[in-house]
Amino acid sequence: MAVSKKGSRGAGKMTSEAIEALGPARLARLVLAQAERDAVFARAVRIELAAKEDSGALAHEIDKRLKTIRRSRGFIEWDKVPALARELDQLREAIMGPLADHSLSQAVESMRLFLSLAEPVFERSDDSSGSLGEIFRQGGEDLGGLWCQAEAPNVELLAGDILMLVEGDGYGVFEELPGAASPALGQKGRATLRGMLLKRQAAKTGNDRRQFDYKVGWLLPKLADLDGDVDAYIATVDPDRRNPLLNAQVAARLIAHDRAKEALDWIDAPVDRGHNERELAELKLRAFEALGRRDDVQAQRKAIFDRWLDVQALRDWLRALPDFEDVAAERQALDQAMAYDRATSALAFLIAWPNLKRAGALARDRLEDLEARAYDVLRPAAEALAQADPGGATLLYRRLVAGVLDRASSKYYPYAARDFAAAAALSDRIAGDTDIVSHEDWMADLRKVHGRKIGFWNQVAGKFG
Repeated sequence: MAVSKKGSRGAGKMTSEAIEALGPARLARLVLAQAERDAVFARAVRIELAAKEDSGALAHEIDKRLKTIRRSRGFIEWDKVPALARELDQLREAIMGPLADHSLSQAVESMRLFLSLAEPVFERSDDSSGSLGEIFRQGGEDLGGLWCQAEAPNVELLAGDILMLVEGDGYGVFEELPGAASPALGQKGRATLRGMLLKRQAAKTGNDRRQFDYKVGWLLPKLADLDGDVDAYIATVDPDRRNPLLNAQVAARLIAHDRAKEALDWIDAPVDRGHNERELAELKLRAFEALGRRDDVQAQRKAIFDRWLDVQALRDWLRALPDFEDVAAERQALDQAMAYDRATSALAFLIAWPNLKRAGALARDRLEDLEARAYDVLRPAAEALAQADPGGATLLYRRLVAGVLDRASSKYYPYAARDFAAAAALSDRIAGDTDIVSHEDWMADLRKVHGRKIGFWNQVAGKFG
């Protein structure tokens, strides 16, 4: 009898119910078979079995494996790192899950053992993917969480433990630990940690002092934030206010603490260099809003639009104008966008606003000014224009293709071929557009200039073959 295809639809779909229906004996055989093929899976099974006994057996199983990993000396190539990362994460989860449920004190000890692996593992592995670092940093944060779950600790001992771990940390594993452990420390513990940190700093000299200064530089501001003490935070930064990045950090905190007037002093401070003008401009807007300075708010919104063609700033500025003034003001702003010195930013703005008619006109009038590498702007713009202005969309697709071929960026040929196909799909709709070269003529010109880029043309043939 033939088996109905309809009846077999969905067969083999893995759900909890379907797997439970296999029964214990069959599941056991499957688990044993997989454990023979996959050592990481086998160790995970052993941990689950130990968890069913007692916390001592589970802690022993976890610690035994952690110590084995710590004793290992062979270099771990990049392609072997995922398996190690998977196992380490399983061990971390076992500590935070079943072991912590059985015994918080044993979980803390096992997590500290887990974290002691960080330095030797980093030193003998190629963690270019960052996966090992992410797991160990999560472990550092988890340790703080375990301390918070435990009974009220001796905060002086806890502060000392945190300082010791942070001081010996050469890989950023414990950067989240102070924040995670903050509820356990409380204000008294944070004050103790701050005092220990400064005392340790004062005792150091030379290169040791310079290295320790870096840790002080991030830990003191973090402690100030945990206390919600903006003045303590300010005390950690340059009093001359020459660093615009730090000035922005201070200003944001002052605004959040209803001290917007002081924030303006930090925002307007003369600086040595400016890498975050937009951030400072937006903070200035927030400060004016907090102070209720409506005229300054409007002027700042317009300034932000003028400088960066910010969509939201323009919307808010227009919304606050007197009745009947917004239509003419919007038209003037869009004229301004058309003449903006960075054509790619102007196109992005017009698409986001949206004004597709002007976006298409800009694509035609300033095509050579558009950055051919700005895939994140040109491709969405072409897609948005495909219906409203197929000619403008075609020009953008062609710009993307030419940009890749001009640079001979072979790894981007598949994308260029897709853009070529998108332009070809619009060819019938641009037939009556006398301002745009036909698809056939454009392709012929492209072959004259880039005919030897066989990789690209093979990709194109694949799209149309």
